Amino acid sequence: MFIDKIRTTIKKYQMLQKGDRVLVGLSGGADSVALLHAFLVLKKETSFYIHIAHLDHMFRGEESVGDRKFCEGLAKKMKLDMTYKEIDVQRIAKEKGISPEEAGRQERYDFFKEIAKARDITKIAVAHNKDDQAETVLMRVIRGAGMLGLGGMSPVKEMQGIRIIRPLIETSRQEIEDFIKDEGLQFRQDSSNEKLIFTRNKSRRDLIPYLEK
Repeated sequence: MFIDKIRTTIKKYQMLQKGDRVLVGLSGGADSVALLHAFLVLKKETSFYIHIAHLDHMFRGEESVGDRKFCEGLAKKMKLDMTYKEIDVQRIAKEKGISPEEAGRQERYDFFKEIAKARDITKIAVAHNKDDQAETVLMRVIRGAGMLGLGGMSPVKEMQGIRIIRPLIETSRQEIEDFIKDEGLQFRQDSSNEKLIFTRNKSRRDLIPYLEK
């Protein structure tokens, strides 16, 4: 059921074709682990190259090191190539005068594009899901975005000649968690997701549950 839904989304938005060279952003969390496992199944149906990218934002010390080792182990087990990089996102955020969330997003995509250009990759797959989409729209409302700025994340987006694809964008977080549980998959818990200093976490933990009630 989960794989079928991903397959339908990919077909609907024409995300993948045979022979594509795809970079998969892997944090080690449930969403990206589920995406990677789904891609391994779909790779048997539509042959395409997968390269894993893992960025350490240097937020969480030894916990971050554990994330990297987990991702390296997963890549080795799946016989996939992986590129890893450490970036002090907190320092960059202070230098640019922006939030750690925004700095992390900028550095992450710059890292992905760097790998894509070096390895002739034309598509970057990220694990944003349906719940992330709702949180994004809500945060834009809160920040006072105008009508043109109220849209959510695009399933497919062009970025400097590289296509960003979001195969989980029509899949809920609960469906991802059910898939992880049913398949007995291991993943990493990010303790920073519990910190309410981050706007997205506040929306996820407090505001959205309140609105649902």
